[in-house]
Amino acid sequence: MKRVLFVISLLASVSSFASISERNFCSQANMQLKLSKAKNRLSFTNRGGLFNAGVCWWHSRFTRNANYLAVFNPSKPALEDPTALIKKIRKGKEVVEIPGFSSLEQFSRYYEEEIQKVLESWQLIDGAVNQQWIVGLWGKSEVSPENMEKRMNKLYARVSQGEVVYQKLQIDGIDAHAWLVIDMAKTANGYKLLVVDSNYRSTDVYTFEKGDRSFEHPYYGKFVPYTGRMAEERRLKKTRAEFCNGL
Repeated sequence: MKRVLFVISLLASVSSFASISERNFCSQANMQLKLSKAKNRLSFTNRGGLFNAGVCWWHSRFTRNANYLAVFNPSKPALEDPTALIKKIRKGKEVVEIPGFSSLEQFSRYYEEEIQKVLESWQLIDGAVNQQWIVGLWGKSEVSPENMEKRMNKLYARVSQGEVVYQKLQIDGIDAHAWLVIDMAKTANGYKLLVVDSNYRSTDVYTFEKGDRSFEHPYYGKFVPYTGRMAEERRLKKTRAEFCNGL
């Protein structure tokens, strides 16, 4: 009888912990604040991909997906093969429990190669099937001061609403990078942007001042950001809200 009671107690404890994990997940409603912490970002930077040119677009989107939809539950044993879970995060259509880990950083450090394979597969699907590589040819790496200011004003409006804004960065030529804008602040003559760039482990700050035609980076050169994947974030928000409202 004591053994039965112990088992029941243990099961109740595990169930309670799972509920705590879900409640903690749902309480972290500020995605911008969440992404500002290194533990909530991938442990590895952009690399690999077609022609070894990286998978920055998909690295950024996966990071955003995981922050909206991944529930980490360290009380459960980790899966031997996490590929199915990683693919669910990539698709971004449901909340996914990640057993055995407490954060995205920890999970991705252990399963870096598995995640990288999914990112590269995603790149191939978008490039070969969906022709998304063409998007990198559309924009300009420098625009008029009026155009740039208008872009920044629109971006500020979105970020002020709590959005994690995905942007493609049109670099001179046919290259296009990507980042996530997680915060903005007004300055006397423009804005400061806090971004998550997949080429770096830490966040970075960029400054826009009225009259600027582009941003500039020592390695990228001049570039202009183009906001995209807005419907994707709306879906992520809706999926998360439906899950949390059902608890």
